[in-house]
Amino acid sequence: MKKRLSIVFGLLAAGMLMFTSCSDDSTEPGDINPSMTFVGGTGYTSGDVTFTTGTEFTVGINAFSSTESNAKLTNFKVTRVFGNKPEVVLDSTFNKDQFSIDMIFNANAEVGTENFIFLITDKDGKTKQLNFVVTTQSAAGPINTFSMKIMGAQQSTTGSSFASIDGSVYSLADAKTNAIKVDWLYFYGATNHATLAAPDDADAATIFNNATNGLQEWAVLNPTRFKKVTDAIDWDNINNDAVIVAQTATGVTLTKANELAASDVLAFVTATGKKGLIKVNSISGTATGTITISVKVQQ
Repeated sequence: MKKRLSIVFGLLAAGMLMFTSCSDDSTEPGDINPSMTFVGGTGYTSGDVTFTTGTEFTVGINAFSSTESNAKLTNFKVTRVFGNKPEVVLDSTFNKDQFSIDMIFNANAEVGTENFIFLITDKDGKTKQLNFVVTTQSAAGPINTFSMKIMGAQQSTTGSSFASIDGSVYSLADAKTNAIKVDWLYFYGATNHATLAAPDDADAATIFNNATNGLQEWAVLNPTRFKKVTDAIDWDNINNDAVIVAQTATGVTLTKANELAASDVLAFVTATGKKGLIKVNSISGTATGTITISVKVQQ
């Protein structure tokens, strides 16, 4: 009798096992991970964004236990990753069915991209992660403006050298004395025509080769670099360096900008890293002529 009961029980158990197996094959399991969402709407950051450095912003989080497992939430962690260096800025433990929080952050003080990672964990070790990227850019800074500055070409009696630090125009002799300040020179060449060139430009060296005051005699030849701007520029409304920074972000590699014409705009970066824009107001004559420019440069 015992043997018969054991066989019956075994058959029943086998039947239950077969039933369970069929059931698993025909249904999809529920989500056993907790859920988490960003709070959206006015006043909240919930996705990739660009801020000026140090900008304050708010992030809201709502998290809930899995409706499948009902495992309570036990940990919430926030990690900031800047320059591939992670920093845990919040690590909170609790025992709740749901979790909500508003957090106030400041965008990084440095320019770059930073990944914000939000992680919720339940008592079963199941997790849900959200993230977004904050791109930081420099706040607009003050500029100096020098308007309608006249520079002479190589055979003109008007000075050919310009210092963007204070807007001074120097004769060649004075430029030699103030070489550390000179950012570019003006010449009119047979092939280059109207040209603004850095003191270290090779063509400038062949033009300004006076035995006493020529570039070969200067103590410093500043490596200013230029780029011709092709974007439309609203010159009169440039009141800070935002446009300047944008225009000098890439491509400022030329030692000279040649074949200039009235209304041309150049971007430049000086040896000291100051960035600026030059607008050509007018050009008169050739090797004995002049160029009139306006300059906007970071302070």
